[in-house]
Amino acid sequence: MTKTTQFVALVAALPLLACTSRGSTGAAADSAAVRAASQHYVQAWIQGDTAAALGLVSNDIRILISGVPDIVGPEATRKLFADEMATYDVPLLKLDHQDVIVSGDHAIDIGTYEEIQVPKKGGAPIQGRGRFMTIWRREGGEWRITRYMLNELPAAPSTAPATNR
Repeated sequence: MTKTTQFVALVAALPLLACTSRGSTGAAADSAAVRAASQHYVQAWIQGDTAAALGLVSNDIRILISGVPDIVGPEATRKLFADEMATYDVPLLKLDHQDVIVSGDHAIDIGTYEEIQVPKKGGAPIQGRGRFMTIWRREGGEWRITRYMLNELPAAPSTAPATNR
């Protein structure tokens, strides 16, 4: 290969290398932004802030929860969030993000959750755990939830040591 051919090959490859580098940096930044938005969503639930939670969902939101008819659109979502936050305090909501896949203006966040809900009118706390998949979309520079799926898992096995009686 002549020096001229090497130079032409290098000049032709530079834009591709630049796009690859910028693309992975952009995807990493988008992934971090989705995780940050997800944390804001969690904090809204812990603080009982319906408006903040609703501010992180898209107008074409669809929420899919086991055993519940699909929640479709902003009005049904507003009712769900307001009813839940009026009924329960949420002192613990922990997400374990196992995979965040970003492609353009969409991201898929997959993981598990643990939560404790305390009935405001008294009663035993409710502990829940399960899997989640959230599809985020960039809208006006902000990440918003457009699809949200929860799948409850059985209670975690007890870690208490067995006793012989």
